[in-house]
Amino acid sequence: MAGPQNAQDFIRALKASSDPPHVGGPPKIDIAAEAWTNTALYVPNKAEAIVEWILTRLLKDRSKDRSSTPVRDSRYWALLARVLAFPGADKHGDGGRAVRIWLVPLLNRVPVAPIILSYLESVAAEGSLDSAQHSLFTQCIGVLWPLAVPKINPETLLECFGAALQLVVVLRDPDSSDGGLQALDDRRALSLIVSSYRTALTNSGSKRKQLCALFLQKHLYSWLQVATRSTEGGGVQLTLASDIYDAGIETIFGLDILKQAADQKHESALADSLERILATAPETVLRPLPRLFASYVQAVKRHKSALFGQGSSQAPGHVAEQLQAAAMAFYGTCDALARAGEEDAFWQCRVALLEVVERENLLNLKDENAKGLLRQDGDTAVGALTTPSDAQHPDRLDCAVKILAVLTRIDYDLMSARSAAIFPRLVAIPPAIASALQYLELLLEFDSKTRNLPATIAHLSGAFSVQHLQRIPDGPQGAYNAASAGPLTSLQFFDRLSSAVHSFLTPGQVLETIGDVTRILADAYELFLEHDTKISADRGDGPRKKRKKDASAPQDHTEPEYCATSFALIARTMVVILRSVPLHTLTEDVRAEAQRLISDIYSSVAIRALKDGLTVSGRAESRHWQTALIGALRLHYGLVRAPGLDSQPLLDQEILQAMLSLTSAAGSIPELTVETFRTLLHQCSLDTLPTADVLESLLAYLEAHLPSYKTAWTGKAHTLSSDAESALALLHLLADRWLPYFDAWSTPEHRKRFAQIVTNAKLEKAHSSSSGLTVPIVITRMLHDAQFWELINIRDSFLAQLNEQTASLDKLKLAELLTATSSTPKKARHDNSHFLAAYDILLLTPPEYLPRPMQVDFLRRGFVADALASEALRSPKSKGSKTSSRQLLVVREFLRRTIAYLGNVESVMTKEFLYHLTEHASAHDQAGGTSGDDLRAVTMELIDMYQGALVRSAKKGSSKVVADLVHRYAESYTSGGSFVCNRPSLLLIDCIAREGSVKDFPTEIIQALRELYAQMLSSSLKHLSPLVTGVSHAPLDLDVLDSWSHTQILRRWLKEEVEEDIPFLGQPLSRRLLSWGGDKKQAVDLAPVVLSILLGEVQAVPSAERAERLQYVVVVYLSLVRVCGRHDAAVLESRMRTACRTFSPEDFGVLLELLFEALPVGSGLSTEDTASLIRFSAVVLRDAPESTSKICQSFTTRSLNLFANDERFTYVSSLRGEVVDFIVRQCNERPASLRVADLSSLWSILRALLTGSPTHDETTDPAIFNGAVNILSALVRLRRDLVLNTLPHLGFALRQLISCLRSLRPQLGGKQRRLVLDTLPRWLAPAHALGAAESRALARLLTTLTTKTMVRTHGADTPKPEALARPFAKHAAYVLTAYVDAVGDPLCFVAAGVRRELQPGLYALCDMLGEHNRDAMMVSALDAGGKATMKALWKEYEKQRYVGKG
Repeated sequence: MAGPQNAQDFIRALKASSDPPHVGGPPKIDIAAEAWTNTALYVPNKAEAIVEWILTRLLKDRSKDRSSTPVRDSRYWALLARVLAFPGADKHGDGGRAVRIWLVPLLNRVPVAPIILSYLESVAAEGSLDSAQHSLFTQCIGVLWPLAVPKINPETLLECFGAALQLVVVLRDPDSSDGGLQALDDRRALSLIVSSYRTALTNSGSKRKQLCALFLQKHLYSWLQVATRSTEGGGVQLTLASDIYDAGIETIFGLDILKQAADQKHESALADSLERILATAPETVLRPLPRLFASYVQAVKRHKSALFGQGSSQAPGHVAEQLQAAAMAFYGTCDALARAGEEDAFWQCRVALLEVVERENLLNLKDENAKGLLRQDGDTAVGALTTPSDAQHPDRLDCAVKILAVLTRIDYDLMSARSAAIFPRLVAIPPAIASALQYLELLLEFDSKTRNLPATIAHLSGAFSVQHLQRIPDGPQGAYNAASAGPLTSLQFFDRLSSAVHSFLTPGQVLETIGDVTRILADAYELFLEHDTKISADRGDGPRKKRKKDASAPQDHTEPEYCATSFALIARTMVVILRSVPLHTLTEDVRAEAQRLISDIYSSVAIRALKDGLTVSGRAESRHWQTALIGALRLHYGLVRAPGLDSQPLLDQEILQAMLSLTSAAGSIPELTVETFRTLLHQCSLDTLPTADVLESLLAYLEAHLPSYKTAWTGKAHTLSSDAESALALLHLLADRWLPYFDAWSTPEHRKRFAQIVTNAKLEKAHSSSSGLTVPIVITRMLHDAQFWELINIRDSFLAQLNEQTASLDKLKLAELLTATSSTPKKARHDNSHFLAAYDILLLTPPEYLPRPMQVDFLRRGFVADALASEALRSPKSKGSKTSSRQLLVVREFLRRTIAYLGNVESVMTKEFLYHLTEHASAHDQAGGTSGDDLRAVTMELIDMYQGALVRSAKKGSSKVVADLVHRYAESYTSGGSFVCNRPSLLLIDCIAREGSVKDFPTEIIQALRELYAQMLSSSLKHLSPLVTGVSHAPLDLDVLDSWSHTQILRRWLKEEVEEDIPFLGQPLSRRLLSWGGDKKQAVDLAPVVLSILLGEVQAVPSAERAERLQYVVVVYLSLVRVCGRHDAAVLESRMRTACRTFSPEDFGVLLELLFEALPVGSGLSTEDTASLIRFSAVVLRDAPESTSKICQSFTTRSLNLFANDERFTYVSSLRGEVVDFIVRQCNERPASLRVADLSSLWSILRALLTGSPTHDETTDPAIFNGAVNILSALVRLRRDLVLNTLPHLGFALRQLISCLRSLRPQLGGKQRRLVLDTLPRWLAPAHALGAAESRALARLLTTLTTKTMVRTHGADTPKPEALARPFAKHAAYVLTAYVDAVGDPLCFVAAGVRRELQPGLYALCDMLGEHNRDAMMVSALDAGGKATMKALWKEYEKQRYVGKG
């Protein structure tokens, strides 16, 4: 049926009682849509009629179910959006005003708020959002809401706000990436509702209390959910969640509500609502509660004048006190909620609430109620520390300690009375609780400031009392382990305690503190003796005395182990205090008294305990006496090593012999064994004990108990649990502390045994343990220490042991082994582990410390070891063994490093061994993992080293070996084997192309290479056939493509004609690679090969097409750099260098011209591509072909002019670095190509790099500074003739470099900071100043001015070596003035390390300056401060100047 034909039919259809108006006809919404789009149908006020019908329909039918309600029908919202948008309701035209004329009265008749409310509630109830429909809804609301909101009452707006809240909750956080409201348009409708509600709330006046009550009753839960997900962030644009949070805060903490709360002194309605929600959803309340409290404080501060008034009768500060009281009253309400449970979330909430109190400074010290409330929180936290060993609640313990820390920062006196109870509870806090150390640092900091350290020492010693240790579960040993791992015995706390005692203990407190420590140690030891005597008497072991027993007296059943543990822990702690007492602050008589008291402690406690435990029979076998001996030994060692004591206490021989016997006794605690050996070694250093006996016992213990690589130790003495770990700790102690003494004391036999211990260890697991120290790690660190190799006796014994351990390899003949390895794999015939372990050690041995004859011996034996390891790797029993592949890797890496160090590879490596490496190179590809990759790389490097030496020998006439090698490679291609086996031949081709041209080699080699080329071409074409027919989908074999690229390289080098059937694969392969969708690593591996193929095809095409091909190569290179990244671009550059050497001068000139045309910044490339192009230019210039010097010189000159004329090359960080690198390469590698005309560009670029800038990068780039120094150094050393004419420019550059070494003083004002920043270059960030390394580089440059150098030019005459010292003497004063100004600048400073490293260069300038010019400079150029600086510098210069007297 056709639609309405006139206006009367249209209106009648819309007002019909049924929908559709006619049976079988279209529904009303389709009729209205058709009428709107039908421009031929004239209806007066058509838009108004359609909008009124839609809004009326949405209003009346909003309560229907989801399937039938028009509110969720997108057709209605789409039509409404089209009508309201026409003819431009969102534009500022007449059409927009015309719509407003009829729309405002319409909205007064038809309320829109119920429609919006119905839509939001329906979406929230459904739980999902139709993005397209919501976008239409947002468009409509954007037009209707601003016009309708003036007629909407605040209660309805609150309902709409609540519906928006529910929608946000259902659709998750609007700021999250996975939420339903992602686009800005989606948030706009909700933002309008929230904004309108906030405006209405501000203007509602008397209704605010009613709105607050309704909000708390209906919408608080949803609002808290949104507040839970949102953050406080400080972005410029407020997010929807922040707007919602602010609206809620304005509702519950408005001025009227705060006045009501102030009058009633409570917030019962809010508290009741929060408690109701807390019972069902605690997380919803606890997470936003601290933020809610902080918002309350801010609201009270904002309205403090209206809330508390400030009349003339009120004392100053009364308003602040009232504000603090009100805030703390609300804190009490929040704290009550946070104390309603014991879960971790409740504790975290308490910490956050207290942090708000601290941040806002809410505690009034006169408010006892507030202080009592905070003390109650502190007492609760102390109570939570009662059972600190409960590992199930580490977060709760962490929160408890954080509460104490926050309370300490708020006011130390709040919990100072509980210190005696807090310290014992911190004893066994797990190490994972990092807040415990922070809390202890706070206590030490406060006690240091108040000079109350004796009280801290008393609390610390009381924490280790027996009654407190007995509360720790798992018995005495568990208490000892827990306390030793706790914060009170940690190294960080001991360092902080030592620093505090040494710095803040007053002279009047020193004797008192020493006396207290004496009493504490004596009481602890006496208590231990008392319980030990009692237990001995009960067992019948000790003397008994008859006495009358009192039945009513309590019996003390304390185990002596607890007393021993208490004494050991107290001794460990008190010795830190005794070592740190500031004896230097005392007078002579007081210092003598203090030293006497310390000596009394030593004799009455340490010596007495050692004598009682070691000399009395049977005591040293009991565990509690061993624990006490650990404490006594620690006390003894700490006191004898204490600085500032006039005399060194010594142990008598009886005790020393008993200790020596204890080291070999069975059943000793591992920790006691380590402490005993440490004490014995120290006594040996005092010459109180024969060293031979101690070293004999030490080596015997290591030989008997040193563990394998599997045993690990954490590095903490209390964790030692076995003799193996004890031996590991002793090895670490010997290597780290006593190795120089061992070198001096030991006999040759001792050193030999020690070398055997080290060399017999397996080092393959040196980096595999993450749980602590192992034997391989300790030995590896020792061998990496230069001190070990400087100890001549140990070094000689060590090398002799390695020589002896590998001497058995001399009995084997390498030729026979190589013949055996080339045959069928058999079972390994030799045990390789013994000598392969020696090569593990040799790999860590610096070659400088190996005598050359011994290096040759190890190298010769290494070839035998390689053959044996290869045989073991190929044997069926060890097939796939990772250990064997690693052993082979170690041997070959040693061979590679030693050959590279010796340099004469031809005399040490034979061609048979080379054949052995090439034949079995493919077998290493089967070894998977990192070990297989490393073995493959080292093998190829060895082959490349030897082949390079052979090629260089062939140029001198020794061609037979190279010819045989080429024939072998040609046969391998004929056999049709895997291309993996042909990698050595590719290395040979690279080497030959790198070393020279065809005319440099004998005819025999050239003929063999032609044969190799023919075989490579035939084999490659056969394997490339699938790629030729279907390059878009055929699999890419890296080895085949690499072989094909080297075939092209060899063809170009031999200058062979291009065959007609040669396929051109470069462009299809590059297109496929640039659209690569597979593994990126494979693409990175293929990139240099594809680039090499492209470069090879350039010379294979006619000359007319080469320019286009070269342009394609440049584009592909830039694209591949993007694919590979800058890190992997070095391989691409290597292929470019190889190809450029074979270019003709014409092709090379075309390439440089293409590069220069693309270099300007505005040429269409991005800055990253331009930076890559600059690097590309530097690479091709470095390896330019012959007869291209003029082309390269012209390109360099034009490039320098381009860089100098466009400031963007020095302004943009990525371009700046490449430009500096380009110039450094040209000045160092091609100095003869520089001309006088180039210097103007060079000085302009240096000026732009070093001049001041108003803007700066975020981080400093030291490479720019070093690059500028390298450029100037190259010019001074290599082109002195050019610099002579521009010495003022050189002086200016040196002044700027010295100025760059300044650092800003802290806490400068804005204008002062700007004054300095404007003088610093852009690449120098003020927060990251240059350091000593850069200053050292500049000093070398200044010193170079006085060094005689040769000018590098293309002349036949040899120039005379000269220096710039004399001509530059006229300008030295200006450079020194720059240093004086930098040092004397009141807004800057030059760090001490920077000044120290710069001194050699300054002395060189002083030497050039001379006394006459110095005096002139002092008079005319320096102020008083500058003169003082110059005098000090000249004085130091005079001290070191050589005057020719010896």
